[in-house]
Amino acid sequence: MTPRRRRGFTLIELLVVISIIGILVGLLLPAINAAREAGRRAQCQNNMKNVVLAILGYVNGKNTFPPAGEFCEDANTNVTDPTTSVIPTYLPGSTAPRGIPMYSWVVPILPELDNQELFNQWTMFTNNTAGVPIAVSYFDQTNWVAGQASNFTIGNNALGILKCPDDNTVQTNQGNLSYVVNGGYALWHAVPFGWVGSQIDGASTPTSTPLTWAPGTPPGNYTSTMGVTQKLGVMFLESTYPQGTQVRVPWNVRSSLASVADGTSSTVMLSENTLAGVGTPSPFSAGLLTNWAAPMPTFSMFIGSSSVCGVPTTTDCTAGQLAPASAGTGGGTVSGDLDGPGWAFANKIGTMTNIAFGQNLTIEGSFPFSNSAHPGGGNMGFCDGAVRFIRSNIDGTVYSKIITSAGTKLPLYCKQMPVNQDDFAN
Repeated sequence: MTPRRRRGFTLIELLVVISIIGILVGLLLPAINAAREAGRRAQCQNNMKNVVLAILGYVNGKNTFPPAGEFCEDANTNVTDPTTSVIPTYLPGSTAPRGIPMYSWVVPILPELDNQELFNQWTMFTNNTAGVPIAVSYFDQTNWVAGQASNFTIGNNALGILKCPDDNTVQTNQGNLSYVVNGGYALWHAVPFGWVGSQIDGASTPTSTPLTWAPGTPPGNYTSTMGVTQKLGVMFLESTYPQGTQVRVPWNVRSSLASVADGTSSTVMLSENTLAGVGTPSPFSAGLLTNWAAPMPTFSMFIGSSSVCGVPTTTDCTAGQLAPASAGTGGGTVSGDLDGPGWAFANKIGTMTNIAFGQNLTIEGSFPFSNSAHPGGGNMGFCDGAVRFIRSNIDGTVYSKIITSAGTKLPLYCKQMPVNQDDFAN
């Protein structure tokens, strides 16, 4: 009997099969990674959508947007001079903060985020041992009301809806924040300091002087400045005095849906920023710990690039790059359907204040511009409740128009033409 020959794979056949499997895996991995990224981006959009709807829920009840951040003034504040406010003392680089940083825009909308109990336990004001009303900060670790958590404990509560799955700066069991509100083109509307970027991590700073958005210099003509700057954004920093103190703060402004003249579907309310939220004490946080309740401007909101004003060569928006070429260097009457050439610098690729540059930085609070970890762009929530993916290479002039809430109502020296939705809506 001839023994039956056992058939098997030759070495060459095995190598061929392994090679084919390797090729298939190589082809599948990018698709799998792309699918995972699409899932994370969709989850981020869903979270942002709920936050946008929560803000609109607040607007429907109060008829105004909440403040981007709230501060409490002190005895050194002169209500006729915004430069004496405590707010500028919390700009990055300040070494002598005054007053009380109370809370960010997140706290007022907690009930709309299905966190009514956190809002109920938040302490806005209390009385000291002398019976004098005092404001309570977001980082206060004292239980002012027996049985309630302190503000700092509440602010350190991890709320999943406030973070993007692609945000690689989040810290476990901390009060992370991946979303920031639209503050326009300045860190504060009353004394509008802009931002000078740097390629060195941590070397970015506010402009050395305020941007001149209107003729005159604060405090002498700050109301004219506010008349322009509140048309540039949606939500702004404001301040108050302790409860029971009847002092009106004249530089507080709030937007409403009616004031969004450019249209709610063409105006950004919320953007991603991976360099907001939880941070250790740093020059960008006035030396304080931060979480989603921190009201400091580079942690609670985003702005458009100050380069629209010619920074760092000039800080005059009335006679700088925003003046159309036909109007000369001193501004003047706009002729024709023209956008000021400076608006293109709102997102100039290659600069250190464009949308994508933040991924080169690591320090929380060091990049007050839109910044996302998604490839190719980031999510933005609009005032009509929609969430759209905005490409990081979006035309600067188009980007400038979806930041401003009433760009078509700006003075002639910086007026914007209406925006075409096809230029930004995917």
